[in-house]
Amino acid sequence: MKVLGVDVSENANREISKLFDSFRKPVRFLPVDDGGAMGSAHTAMELSGEECYTVYLSTGLDRRMFEANALYELFHIRQFEAGFPALCNKSSPLFYADRDFVEGIGGSIFSGVLDIEVYDRLRGCGYSDTVNWFADNVYNGLLSIASQDYGNLDDKYSFANLAITFSKVLFHTSGEQDDKIKALFCGYPLVLERSFEIRGMVRQNHPDTPDSAAVVMGRMIDMLDLWDLFYILFSGRRVRTSSEFDAFAQQVQPQ
Repeated sequence: MKVLGVDVSENANREISKLFDSFRKPVRFLPVDDGGAMGSAHTAMELSGEECYTVYLSTGLDRRMFEANALYELFHIRQFEAGFPALCNKSSPLFYADRDFVEGIGGSIFSGVLDIEVYDRLRGCGYSDTVNWFADNVYNGLLSIASQDYGNLDDKYSFANLAITFSKVLFHTSGEQDDKIKALFCGYPLVLERSFEIRGMVRQNHPDTPDSAAVVMGRMIDMLDLWDLFYILFSGRRVRTSSEFDAFAQQVQPQ
């Protein structure tokens, strides 16, 4: 099999073919000049009412990372078809004032939850090294911005944005890496505390099913007090407030 002119390995051929056979619609790949490797805030696939799924891939990657990036996108399509939750923007004043900022927070929550199951699948089909590369890359990226001044953290949205950024990295870190992050960002104890709380919640509620992913997404929104910005769309149901989420979580994960 060739994907955008790249002659993929037998393993990638087998995994891509299995996914193609399972989808309700065909997939077309298109090149994107500024596309990056897996782990972007928003998945590069288009899931609108078209006759096929469109996946945009960067062709400037080495073959193994290219294969992993293609599978990353295809596994997100699998999630979509399996009924994993979507995170949607509310018509909030902040959304109209700074749409990019709100979508950035939402994209980080969405990918921070759903990528975990995708990475599990990538490991399961032989791409653990690419997942490890990504985890190391985002960890080093966080360390590289340690000297920045993160002001205005009394604003709950700025606080949430930074806490989500940290927690996405922390999900993959070791104890030694945790200590380094704590040392470099010691000036932001409340952000660190909330980020580690989010990391702990996600690790305790591994989001590897549609139900568990919806619950983790809601708990993350709850912990950051962001129900004024987002709602969760799950099985045709809109979960819009903290109280609605409590009732929903009790239904899907009864104590």
